[in-house]
Amino acid sequence: MKTTTSVLSRAALAATTALGAATALVAVAAPSHAGTVVQDCAGGPVTIGSTLDDVTLTGVCTDVRVDASNITVVLPTTTSLTITGANLEITASGPVGAVGLGGANNTLSAPEAGDVAVSGGNNEATFAGTIGRTSVVDGNNTVRAASITRLRVEDGNQVVRAGTVGAVTIQGSNATLTASRAPKVTVKGANNSVRLGRLPVLRIVGSNNRAVVTKGSTKVTVRGANNVVRVKKRA
Repeated sequence: MKTTTSVLSRAALAATTALGAATALVAVAAPSHAGTVVQDCAGGPVTIGSTLDDVTLTGVCTDVRVDASNITVVLPTTTSLTITGANLEITASGPVGAVGLGGANNTLSAPEAGDVAVSGGNNEATFAGTIGRTSVVDGNNTVRAASITRLRVEDGNQVVRAGTVGAVTIQGSNATLTASRAPKVTVKGANNSVRLGRLPVLRIVGSNNRAVVTKGSTKVTVRGANNVVRVKKRA
């Protein structure tokens, strides 16, 4: 008569070994963050370098620079904010002055800002209020704001959504602009999409661009092939 004891033992041993290996893998997995550090700006500039800690800034801040990656940063009002790291989540409780958002895969949220420069790739900036002169370059970046004083969009695959916008220049490809109104939009490039509520002046130089204006009258100038323009009324 054959016994199955040895077979069952080997199966149990294998299961135990597999479970132990999985447990070991879980045990050695490092946490995404070591903790949160609270730092007082003390009325001066602050640079957040390489760290595993999330950072909360307090007090009066002047110039804040974030070179770290893979953390969250919470800050108060600042004179300026420069971001160069990657995979950051940054939240400001007050206006942030001049903004330089670079690096990659970063998100920034603030009530309002001065002039804003967005570069790098896959960055996203959201402002509840007004921002100043704004440039968006490189690729795959997104800017949202209630109002933008002036806007320039370059390179590819940029997205801008706003309430009101000053004069706009789009020079690149595959950009998307959505706004309630602007005084003038100039599109130089290809495969760009513009949609506004009111727009007195529209100029397109390029090909395969699309523009829609749903209210008011618009003076339209188009040079290039395969452009589609739909306006409420031509001025």
